[in-house]
Amino acid sequence: MSTEVVGDVLEVHVRSTRRAACHHCGSVDVTGHGCNERRIRDRSCAFPTVLRWRQRRFMCVDCGKTCRERHPELAGRRSITNRFRQRLFERACGEPITDVASSEGVSAYRVDEAFEHHAATALVDRNIEPPRVLAIDESAFRKRFRFHTVFSDPERGNIIDLVEGRGKGSIYGGLAAMSDQVRAHIETVVMDCHWPYRQAIEDVLPNVRVVADKFHVIRSVDAAAHRVRIRHGRRIRVVGRDGGLARQKNPRFMPGVWRSRWAFMKRASKLNHQDADALQPIFEALPEVGIAWMLKEQFALIYDAPDRIEAERRLELWLDQITAAGIPEFLNTWRTLQWWREQILNYFDDRVTNAFAEGITNKIKVMKRRSYGFRDPMRYRQKVLLSCCRRPSQRG
Repeated sequence: MSTEVVGDVLEVHVRSTRRAACHHCGSVDVTGHGCNERRIRDRSCAFPTVLRWRQRRFMCVDCGKTCRERHPELAGRRSITNRFRQRLFERACGEPITDVASSEGVSAYRVDEAFEHHAATALVDRNIEPPRVLAIDESAFRKRFRFHTVFSDPERGNIIDLVEGRGKGSIYGGLAAMSDQVRAHIETVVMDCHWPYRQAIEDVLPNVRVVADKFHVIRSVDAAAHRVRIRHGRRIRVVGRDGGLARQKNPRFMPGVWRSRWAFMKRASKLNHQDADALQPIFEALPEVGIAWMLKEQFALIYDAPDRIEAERRLELWLDQITAAGIPEFLNTWRTLQWWREQILNYFDDRVTNAFAEGITNKIKVMKRRSYGFRDPMRYRQKVLLSCCRRPSQRG
């Protein structure tokens, strides 16, 4: 065996020393019948690697037929080794196929063929352990048109399944694909405040604990406070002398209220002196905006409660304050919180969130942007399940 670097390619001259046998009758009584050189693409080793294999031909003494020697790393007449195909598949799981083809110096068809060859087997061989906590979130296959439901295990950091749709049927289909043993092992299901998800879980798994995700609940209250600020920040435009409107002299929003958005949405513990000085005159001029800010801060403190009893007491007081304040934006939120009251308080029995599922959704978005979208839902599902699952070497 000898090696040489030709341009930016590492070429390795190899030949087989295995004892040859006839492929037709199995006899080992063969004689040499010439040879030819084949260029085989192999897994890169600092450089793109090409094996220049001196493939021998033989003639069988018993049956009189000719044959070429074979190697277990090569299937048929392929010009790449099996380990290089495996390498292409592993990279294609997390990278766009065109990027893999460009960096490895092969065609996109070659990468696509390697992915198709290994994907089905890899999905079947996935070892999914029964989860104690099941996280459910949605992911857009095509924004505003087609969605998928993501099932994941936040404790083990693994994605379980990806089912098309985001309604009750998606939950039924995803749970039906699980075995009875897996479903019996689930104790808690965490989700955002999506009513079809909750109905389906209560139908199929009536004994599990359903937890409303902390982030989505707090965000709904913050959004109500933000709408109050927007409503009070709008001002009636005054018509000018010539009948027109000048944006500089008649802004749509009060400048002070408009510029206070980021300070208004901050938590009280993270406000600096500059933010506090900017909010103080707004609260004095618009008392209802100050009340909205206080309500959103008091609601966030509910999640600092040490146990469920204290959290329930704080939630009761907060709901009474909403009724007394009579702010329209918060009254709508009050109805939502009443519908999800038990699920919000379940958080204090099992403090789990949908953070891992949101991370999976973000990773899917990045993958779609890098690939400029997907057209085939089946390929999309394969890429998501193979790129977001943890390999055995990644587990602690």
